[in-house]
Amino acid sequence: MMVFGIEITLWLVCGVILSLIVAAVVFFFVLLQLFIYMTTGVCKSKRKMNGKTVIITGCTSGIGKETARDLAHRGARLIMACRNVQAANKLKDLLKRSKPSRVVVVASELYRLASLNLDNLNPVTTFPAYLYYVSKYANIVFSLELARRLEGTGITVNCLHPGLIDSGIWRSVPAPLSWGLYLIIRGFFKTPKQGAQTTIHLAVSEELEGVTGKYFLDCRVSILTFDSILVTSNTSSNSFQFQEYGLSSGVKDPAKAKKFWELSETIVNLQSSDPKI
Repeated sequence: MMVFGIEITLWLVCGVILSLIVAAVVFFFVLLQLFIYMTTGVCKSKRKMNGKTVIITGCTSGIGKETARDLAHRGARLIMACRNVQAANKLKDLLKRSKPSRVVVVASELYRLASLNLDNLNPVTTFPAYLYYVSKYANIVFSLELARRLEGTGITVNCLHPGLIDSGIWRSVPAPLSWGLYLIIRGFFKTPKQGAQTTIHLAVSEELEGVTGKYFLDCRVSILTFDSILVTSNTSSNSFQFQEYGLSSGVKDPAKAKKFWELSETIVNLQSSDPKI
């Protein structure tokens, strides 16, 4: 009877400890979700987009879909862009005719894990994740160079980091890796709607009129980071302060960006007779 009683006591102790562990994990995830909710940037602009045409890529899922949905609710006319030279030229002409116009490029902070090798722009021999990092590095270089080339045309170009997003691209990960990944995604990642907020902010916010060649995170205007710079911008309608988050020196190199642009023209087989920016 004594041994039986000890076994019951051990089972009870183990049950209590397990319950406490589960409760602690649940509490941690609840706090984490609350933190994400409270710190995620939200586009506060109520601006309507009636009469505006928005050309958007990647809008069939994830943050692209949420961006399209929000802009459609604001009254914008949406066009899903095609990837060919004729469509690109029409887009450029449309933007100039519709000025002031905005170009918004979705990049990622993961660019910091890569570098842009002008002698090997597509390093296919490396691991797949690194290709993604390189592509985001290229997104930012492209955005800054495009902003320089379009300066004074009435077209602004800005890029952003949307955060870690549960966009659905992780669903192809096989089990059992997907089991742990699911918990990480649920605990640490934003929803597509949350992830779309900075894109929407750059597309519609009145305070960003005329702002170009910048990099944004989380729609924030007051939180300083270790590499951020507070910038004052004056426009014809208002004066405000916004947060410009620091980029690495390599990604801001104009000479490197110009060379990258020229190499990209060769890669996509642009001819001398094609219109240039």
